[in-house]
Amino acid sequence: MTNNNQSHTISKKLSIQVCLDGLSFFTQDIASKEVIMYKAITFEQKVDPAALLGEVTTIFNTHSALQESYAKVEVIYTNHLFTLVPKDVFDPTKLTDYLKFNTKILATDFIAYDSIETQDIVIVYIPYTNINNFFFDTFGAFDYYHGISLFIKETLEKEPLSEDPKVHIHVHKNSFDLIVTQKKKLILANTFDFYSKEDFMYYTLFTLEQLELNPDTIQVFLTGDIQKDSPLFELAYTYIRHLNIKENPASVIPTTDYILSSLL
Repeated sequence: MTNNNQSHTISKKLSIQVCLDGLSFFTQDIASKEVIMYKAITFEQKVDPAALLGEVTTIFNTHSALQESYAKVEVIYTNHLFTLVPKDVFDPTKLTDYLKFNTKILATDFIAYDSIETQDIVIVYIPYTNINNFFFDTFGAFDYYHGISLFIKETLEKEPLSEDPKVHIHVHKNSFDLIVTQKKKLILANTFDFYSKEDFMYYTLFTLEQLELNPDTIQVFLTGDIQKDSPLFELAYTYIRHLNIKENPASVIPTTDYILSSLL
């Protein structure tokens, strides 16, 4: 989605990812595509959407790179306030209807959507309205997306064609995105909150069970806030035999920010 207001003429781009447990961003020269700087800030604890604005404002006041003008600004919202709708039945006048069964919608909420043309799917979601307004006041024009949209696109674009289903998990501090693909098609996408490694394992194994995927044979690819020596990985490996942590050593943006790096 795009907000239209004033535009800047300098040749730099700012890309930001906003979560309830942190914020990360990078700046990039548009012509050379060189990353100028990258920064990830983790909050001491997960905040609610109302308190998020205070955290974001503090970050903007303390990082000079966020006070500059940019030719292009892109924002990723990462939350569980979304649903997937087949393109054939999608109606942009019924956005509330798609979300009301699994998301509490406030009168002040604005509903947006991203289209994934290669999958004939539309992601309907709620961006944080107060943060959207803050960015609009700060930068003018900017593009914004839901994190699950970019995770799906990035995964399917880079995944080789395979007959076998694969599971892709991106771990945030207090939640994780899980998508299942097969033959370069999306089978499932969901986001789960978790507060312990046991929560993470329960939701992952439950998903595999529902899709009749064998944890002894399924390939599971991990990105985000997880390493091979972490308790999360160690527990997962006791149940799932083929765990793979994606690495991207050539990128300035670490795989902990795999979704944000899709905007490079």
